[in-house]
Amino acid sequence: MELTQGSSATIKRVYNNNVLLAELSDGSEMVLVGKGIGFNHKPGEAVDLETADQRFVPDGSYAASHVADILSDAPLEQIELVQEIMAMAQTELKLEPRQSLLVPILDHLGFAVQRARDGIKVDFPLRWEVAQLYPAEGNLGRRVVALIMERLGVQLQEDEWVAFALHFVNQQWSKADFSKTVSMTETIARAFSLLSVRWGKNIDENALSASRFVTHLRYLFARSAEATGANSIRVDVLASVRQAYPEAADAALEVAKLIGGALRRELGDDEVSYLALHTSRLYVEMLNT
Repeated sequence: MELTQGSSATIKRVYNNNVLLAELSDGSEMVLVGKGIGFNHKPGEAVDLETADQRFVPDGSYAASHVADILSDAPLEQIELVQEIMAMAQTELKLEPRQSLLVPILDHLGFAVQRARDGIKVDFPLRWEVAQLYPAEGNLGRRVVALIMERLGVQLQEDEWVAFALHFVNQQWSKADFSKTVSMTETIARAFSLLSVRWGKNIDENALSASRFVTHLRYLFARSAEATGANSIRVDVLASVRQAYPEAADAALEVAKLIGGALRRELGDDEVSYLALHTSRLYVEMLNT
């Protein structure tokens, strides 16, 4: 999202009293937002750009018409609130204030507020995994939820922060999409479930060993996304783990298949050894608790 200076443009479409789609002299489009800016105006008329409270120039994320559609469905107070949220994300997470963040955040905000007002509850099963994987984004997500409730006077679900945190995460994965972010998080959740079932004991999600294991799995995903493997590890590590902790080695192979399925490729020997090493550490610490 970018703001630009200018004097006038031609109205292409009036969405409502507060949102216009305008065409500049060079043929480019701009979305203008402001209280009453569209009132009593028609396509083809000139509009003073300085009368807009906010001006959105396409940044390659979405077409101007799509941005205008989203903005026209949102109350001005929500648009202004999302601008503030994006400024927070820029300051705290160093995220660029792009429309690829504006649109999903605004869209989610609208649905979250409507669900709250209708008394509709939804599940956020990835709460712990998101908190472990993305602590900074999670903390900002919590503050965003508190800010929304304060400004809009609506009681959101306590775990609504999870969705906002994932949107922040997705923005940082420049070549990824939201489905990949969620896929990684869900896969890690499934890995913990698999280990709990195999070992017949619930893993303490607040334990340091569990947090470390999440960090190692995240590293494995991140290295795969960058088309590189895990740090070089001797492939005989798996044999050593199997000799000392056969159950941990078998569990690591199952987790490797799970992760390989999510990545759509078979893990290499180094990666499996890396996984076995950290699975055995989790196993040992679990046995000692």
